[in-house]
This record gives sequence, C-alpha cells and structure tokens, in this order.
Amino acid sequence: MFKKLLILFTVVIAAAAAASWLASQPGAMQIEWLGWRMELPTSLAVALIVSFALILVFFDRLLRAIRAMPRWLGRRLRQRRDDAGHRALTLGLMAVSAGEPAEARKHASRAERLLKEPKLTGLLVAQAAHLAGDHQAARRYFTSILDDRETAFLGHIGLMRLALDGHDPIKAHQSAKAALALKPNSVLAANHLFKLETGRKDWNAALPALDVMARQQKKTKSKTAPDQSALIARRRCALHFLKAGELLEDDRRSADKELSSSLKIDPGFLPAVTMLADHYLDDKAPGRAAKILETAFRIHPHDSIATRLKAAWKSNDGQFITKLTQLLAQIDSTKKKTAYYLVAEQARNSGLDGEAERLFSAARDIDGGDEDTNSLWHCTSCKSRHDDWEAFCPACDEFATLVWQRPAGTSPLIKHNS
Repeated sequence: MFKKLLILFTVVIAAAAAASWLASQPGAMQIEWLGWRMELPTSLAVALIVSFALILVFFDRLLRAIRAMPRWLGRRLRQRRDDAGHRALTLGLMAVSAGEPAEARKHASRAERLLKEPKLTGLLVAQAAHLAGDHQAARRYFTSILDDRETAFLGHIGLMRLALDGHDPIKAHQSAKAALALKPNSVLAANHLFKLETGRKDWNAALPALDVMARQQKKTKSKTAPDQSALIARRRCALHFLKAGELLEDDRRSADKELSSSLKIDPGFLPAVTMLADHYLDDKAPGRAAKILETAFRIHPHDSIATRLKAAWKSNDGQFITKLTQLLAQIDSTKKKTAYYLVAEQARNSGLDGEAERLFSAARDIDGGDEDTNSLWHCTSCKSRHDDWEAFCPACDEFATLVWQRPAGTSPLIKHNS
C-alpha cells in the first residue's frame, strides 16, 4: 500500500513539474483555416493535444470493453459451469471412496452434464455403476476407452477387475495379459496376472510375471523391501518345484533341473531337497544326494533329511551318528537345540543310548529347557501353521507363503493339520 502511494505521489509531482515548466516557456501557436485565425499559447496547445489523445484512448477502451462484454460474460458462465462440474466430480469421487453408490451416481450425472470431459466423468460414472452393482455400465465405459492409446491400459485393468468380481478368471486373465503387454513394467498388472496364472496352475507362465515384480522391487527402496524380496524368492523357488512335479513322469532330467533351480534359490527347501535326493539315490548317485542333504540339514534339521543321509552315506549306525554330530557344529544357533534333539532321537533309535543321553543333555544345556518346540510350516500371511508344505496356504489360499520354522513369540492363531 505504501509503495503504491509513493508511486502515485511521484507521478503527481512529475506531472505538476512538467506543467509548470511548459507554462513558463514562451511562444505562441497560430492556426489559419477557412478565413479564421486562431492564436494560442504553445503550452495550452500542447495541453489540448494531450487531452484529446487521452479522450480518444478512453473511448477506444470503452468501445473495446463493450464489444468484449458478451465473450467475458460467456467465459464467466463457462467458468461457473466448470467449477460446479469439478465440484460435482470431486464429491462423486469422495462418495465412491466412502462406498455410497446413490450419492456417487447423483454427482456423476451432474458432473457428466456440466463438464465436457468424457474421460473424467465417464470414469466416475463407471466407478459409481460398479459400486452400485451395475457391471454392464462399467464394462461399457472401460470398453469404450480401449481404443485410446493413453487410456487403453486403464481400460484393461478395469475390465480385469470386473471379471474378477464376476468370478470369470478367463476374461480376467485375458485383460491382465493385455494390460501387461501395454505396460510391461506394471507391477499392478503383473501381480494380478501372477495370481491368475498360479490359480490356473500354469507355473511356467507365472514366472515372467514374477520377473516383472522382481525387477520393479529392486528399483524401489522401502521398509517392506526385504519382506518382498523374500516373498518373491519363495514364489520363484516354489514355481520351479511345482514345474518339476509336472515334468516328473515324462521328463525326469528336466524335472531334476527344475529341482536344482529351486535349491539354488533356497538350498533348505525341504520338498525339493527330499525329492531330488530320492532321485539321486534311485540313480545310484549317493554322493550328489549327500551334498544337497548335508547343506539342507545345516539350514533346516529334519527327520526326513537325516533318514536319507544314512542311505546316502552308506554307513553303519555308529558312523551315521558320528557324521550327524559333526554337522551339529555348523548349524545356526537358533536351530541347534532342534538339531541336537533330532540327532539324539536318531542315536536312540540306533540303540546308542549313551550317545543319545549325552546329546539330550547337551540340548538341555543350550537354553536350560527340557523340551523342544517342533518346527512347522508357518504362513507369513495369516500366521496359521501346518504339518505339510502346500503351494497355497490352506487357511488363506495365498501362494508360497509357508515357511519352515519354530514357533516364536506368541502362539499362532490357527493350526491346520494337513
């Protein structure tokens, strides 16, 4: 405000100084026209010329304003219409988020009438229709935007969600594949396609979708990154194992390659370890069987591994227990007590009671307890536990979420005996 007053004061002083200087200048101006002669001071002539110019500018601006009045009024009306339309669009989206189908459809209709933005208003109409259970209207909208390259991806995603809601996995699968083809790095499309492929038990087709999720996961840095990396690794490991199961009857060699791929990801994955060890033992290759079994025993001590180790080592009872005891020093401290109890039981079954008692005593000395908590398959998603590994958790139906571990902390919510 002070700045504006200072500028105005400066302009007034400058104008007054100019007028005073002009009035003090000598000279006269004479005009002769049609027999008339007019003589006036130069300062007055200059003032008249300036005043005439200002009057011309004023009337020019006034004429321009009058001519622009209809356009200005039109812009104002359009602005008010657009503001009302965007407000209706916002309220409609809020109603969709709140789960109010009646409010959403009301605001969607108003926004569609006020705005000439079919992509925006159509999306709100489709969302409102979907919320209200009118899948046909939503499908019409998502189908209508498939021809536009910029919106085709969203159209396929929308159709996929509608197909999933309608329990139509075939159409959902087609839409998910089309969406991923348009955006090969879309985690959203890859995640849905992965679930659909695993639901169809097409393990080979699920791997490319998992690769997309793995690539994008490496690019993101978040607190959940380690958990996501572990889940992706478990999924990849499980897929190779399941592929081996399908190839087992027709192509044993390819099945063994898939099992080896599975163990490269997780050398302690018990289903793959036991299956591949059995194959090596059947093929009279005990050395190869012993190698993967020893590695797995260090990671997850288990009765099934110990039993197969005895066959792979081709040793008597005393040698067998001695070799198992040597492996105890290489086992992680969190699983050492379980391993000691396991070897002690093997010694007792072999009739080596003295060695069994020594191992039981060593197991009790680890934490002072007399009992060991058996490991089970724990679901990382729903926290349920199971006796056997399955591709899908029997409780929550999530893929590759079962992990072999001892119960830690609180008791699990559910126990399912498979």
